[in-house]
Amino acid sequence: MVKQPTVSVVIPSYNEASYIDRLLEALTKQSFKDFEVIVSDAQSKDGTKEVVASFGKKLNIKLFEAPPKGPAYGRNQGAKQARGEWLLFLDADDDIEDTEFLNTLLKQSELHGWQTASTKMKVRDATAAEHFGTWFNYQYTKLLQHTKHPVAAGWCILTKRELFESLKGFNEKIHFGEDYDYVSRAGSKGFGFTDKTYYYMDLRRFRSEGLRFVVKGWANEIYRHTHHYNLEDNPHKYEFGKHKPRDKN
Repeated sequence: MVKQPTVSVVIPSYNEASYIDRLLEALTKQSFKDFEVIVSDAQSKDGTKEVVASFGKKLNIKLFEAPPKGPAYGRNQGAKQARGEWLLFLDADDDIEDTEFLNTLLKQSELHGWQTASTKMKVRDATAAEHFGTWFNYQYTKLLQHTKHPVAAGWCILTKRELFESLKGFNEKIHFGEDYDYVSRAGSKGFGFTDKTYYYMDLRRFRSEGLRFVVKGWANEIYRHTHHYNLEDNPHKYEFGKHKPRDKN
């Protein structure tokens, strides 16, 4: 009988060949080994599938293809393939430096009784303004963990699979902020951040959209607070898969 993994890492992807190898390589170096990886790919045309396949001997990894209907749909479809007790949603452009990342995030969640959790985010090669913006955003989300409607970015969300299924996963009617919506709904069952580990988020979206990205994010958050935390009619959209390849030089 094949032992079920404790954690299922679910990664939605759409033309992420130049990014996802970095994350998958980081996962091969984790001290915690009781996990599987599910890449929910939105029919990429840039070689993402081949990159994922190249990790077949290094990771317990599966590629699942689904139509390009956005991150919420991709995450939900990937979660349907999961066998772990916990689901860890990561974005394909994340990077992880701490080899104890999975172990620490899981142990801290179990220690505090959190059924949903996230952790500290950092940025690399950033300006002072970018570092401040990242720090401010993280402090804001940490503050909300003490409210009835906590939030966490989809870059990193750990949640119990049983809870995820009971909440019917991410709301696919939401096209921007589906990650905040999920954590807001899951928060009543126990949610928290741990500062004992961290991950790197990529600044590509901010750098491609500039101030528009910041304004859209805060406008969306104001909308959330003023519309009873329901984002289904939120006018903002997420442009899935529209980014430049990573410069590896």
